[in-house]
Parts: sequence; C-alpha cells; structure tokens
Amino acid sequence: MTEAARDGVARIAATFNYLLDNRHPEERGPYSIPEIALGTGVSESTLKGMKAGGNDNPKINTLIAVAKFFDVPPDVWVTDKPLEEVLIDRDLHNAMRDAGIESIALRSKDLTPDNRKLVADMITVARKSQGLDPGEVGRP
Repeated sequence: MTEAARDGVARIAATFNYLLDNRHPEERGPYSIPEIALGTGVSESTLKGMKAGGNDNPKINTLIAVAKFFDVPPDVWVTDKPLEEVLIDRDLHNAMRDAGIESIALRSKDLTPDNRKLVADMITVARKSQGLDPGEVGRP
C-alpha cells in the first residue's frame, strides 16, 4: 500500500471514530456498530474495518451512507478543513433552517454593530426567561 493510501485509510478511520465518539444524541452514548449497520445497510464487517483502519478501499456509497447516518456532509471524508469546523458549519446550517432562526439572522445583517449587540442582549434575556444558560450556544 502506498503512503497516500495509508494516509487515506488513517483519515477515514480517524473520521469514523470521531463521528462515533461525538455524533450521537446527548441523552445516550455512542451508536454501536450493529446500530449503524442497521441504519445504513452497510455490513458490520465493513464498518469494523473502517473503524480499525483496515478497510483500504471503502465504496463511495458506503461513505455517503455513513455520513448520512451521522448527519454530516459526505465530503467530511476528504475535506482539508478541520473536522470540528465542518461539523460546526453543518450544525449551524441545520440550526439556521430551524424555526425562524434564519429569518432573525438575515434581518439583522444590515444592523449597526450596536444594534446587533442589542439583539444579542435581547436573546440573552429570552434565554434566561426560559431557564436556559444565557451563554451556552443551543444545539440544533
């Protein structure tokens, strides 16, 4: 196996393991390999190979199915951007589509910095009124 191929296998394993450790509902632990297999149609042996870095040529359909399962963009496997940045971008995009948040952001884009701060302060007050941590960024 060439060095480039080894790097690719290592990257897929690192990405898959990151997704396993970090992309699951807050109220539960990581998904199991059998759960992912059931949710994607990808065999457990293929998923175990990806996890261990032993699958040196996963099919594009496999990578797309696993990305879809974890609700991440398919290019997560090949991007040069740091993985955390890709996932933050995806979560922000999903949150923006949610219940009027996009509208709030778009309507505030032409405001002065002072007025944007005023809007941010109002959101802090609203979060406090709901018993939410005023400084915490909400999860989509």
